[in-house]
Amino acid sequence: MSQEAIKIRLNYELSEGEKQATEKRKVKVLQCLKSLGIACDEHNVPNIAVLGSGGGLRAMIALLGTLVEMKNQGLLNAVMYLCGVSGSTWSMSLLYHDKDWTENVQDLEERLCDALVKGSWSWQKAYHYTSQAADDDLFSLTDAWAAFWVYRTLEQYDETMLSQHQEASATGTNPYPIYAAVEAKTLDKSNVNNPGTWFEFTPHESGFPGLGAFVCTKDLGSKFDNGKLKEKKEEKNIGYLQGLWGSALGSMKEIIKYLKDHVFGRPREHEKNAVLKSGTDCTCALCRCILLLLELQVQASAGKDGEGVFRELKEILKGESSKKAYRKCCEMSETWGSKTWEERMRACAEFLEMEFGEIVSSACTMWWKIFTCICHWRWGSTNNFLFQCCDPKFSGLAKDKVIHLIDAGLAINSAYPLVLRPERKVKLILSFDFSNEHPFETIKKTAKYCEENQIPFPKIDVEKLKDTDNPSDCYIFKGKDMPTVMHFPLFNNKNCPGEIEDFRNRFSTFSWSYPDDDVEQLLMRSKMNVSNNREVILKEIQQIVSSSTKEF
Repeated sequence: MSQEAIKIRLNYELSEGEKQATEKRKVKVLQCLKSLGIACDEHNVPNIAVLGSGGGLRAMIALLGTLVEMKNQGLLNAVMYLCGVSGSTWSMSLLYHDKDWTENVQDLEERLCDALVKGSWSWQKAYHYTSQAADDDLFSLTDAWAAFWVYRTLEQYDETMLSQHQEASATGTNPYPIYAAVEAKTLDKSNVNNPGTWFEFTPHESGFPGLGAFVCTKDLGSKFDNGKLKEKKEEKNIGYLQGLWGSALGSMKEIIKYLKDHVFGRPREHEKNAVLKSGTDCTCALCRCILLLLELQVQASAGKDGEGVFRELKEILKGESSKKAYRKCCEMSETWGSKTWEERMRACAEFLEMEFGEIVSSACTMWWKIFTCICHWRWGSTNNFLFQCCDPKFSGLAKDKVIHLIDAGLAINSAYPLVLRPERKVKLILSFDFSNEHPFETIKKTAKYCEENQIPFPKIDVEKLKDTDNPSDCYIFKGKDMPTVMHFPLFNNKNCPGEIEDFRNRFSTFSWSYPDDDVEQLLMRSKMNVSNNREVILKEIQQIVSSSTKEF
């Protein structure tokens, strides 16, 4: 297809790739239901969706355990859609490398867990990936996060593309995958979740389902004007997307501290030579200043005044050529305590521009770009395929050349809005919630979202959800002409009675590794949520099939 012929798609229908994939998957689902003793025919096969919430490495491992146990219990092939947020997307994107992963999931569990324990993370490679990304005009904190956090957590950096997962998604062998994100500006502007906030990725198409606006996944990130391709850009790899999907793990303070320690910090001696060979001298004045400015932010977050840091900065700036920057530094130190975080970051950016704006060497480009992105808190920068589109419903986005896609967990930590698309006709949602301290927050937020946007969703009995410290393992919500929802909190009074708080503390979200024994314990607990509720799940499927048969 010529470049001129490539266009975006503006309607609410499912992509042709998804339609064909789910039609083939129905055959597998029908066979599975019959093997489970559920009488069903091709006209009333229920669309069942599994949701995996966010939760970092904890969510990744727990979703893997959940899917393995669904396979063991004969339930996995009844699933039409697999949809994830944040840490769950890490597990999903690893599985879909295998075109027959539902058949091999037990072996994949062993291999993935082995990789997590043995580890192959390399500081030099992380530096290389980030440095390469810094050459792109749309470099953002997502690039650094993907290389220095997600790669460190998963112990592998995936350089393949999401569009290459079409074979694993289109044959009907596996559930159809949906990965969630949200658009940052729209989320901030609306103050509430609206359908136009949510962004979905599939191997075939990506886009805003609430706006009916999509682009081929292989063309996401290319430049479009009024719906037509103007400049083809290389598709972002899965390593980057894992950083985008899972970019809400830490607080601003933790992220700044992490970048300071692992990106701006001086490498260990055996790593330093590799960095210096690349042409980067970590002792240059610019890098020292950036490191000290980050230290100011960390100290301010801890309630310290940063007096010692300012003293070091002034030492660097004593030279004749730095008089203006020296005065700026003195001014900053005098007013630092009274400034907001945004004002401090603006002052830091102005200071760097004053001192180094005209002399930034190529060796320091990565550091300069990362700090600039921190100043503007810029994540997930992506060329906007809706740029200059005339349709009035895109007015909030059409004027922006760039959109910013971030972790959907910042909106709702489970991607209900994507599986609630009416075109997907989902009848049963199995929501496995891997959130740490708030086992009911996702379903409460979803109920509110659906009420505000007139989307059919079961009424939530808040009385059932009061005991957040001692939840049960399964909650069922249903209503007429809407999907049935089964909600499974990860840690509960069935799989770890009397130890819920201990398990929550043991499996921190902001952690890039767990001991081998803890990984086994986490897998065991997540599997129990399936095995303990197998009959309940079958009962709900049977009721949905029976209701559909009567309607038909």
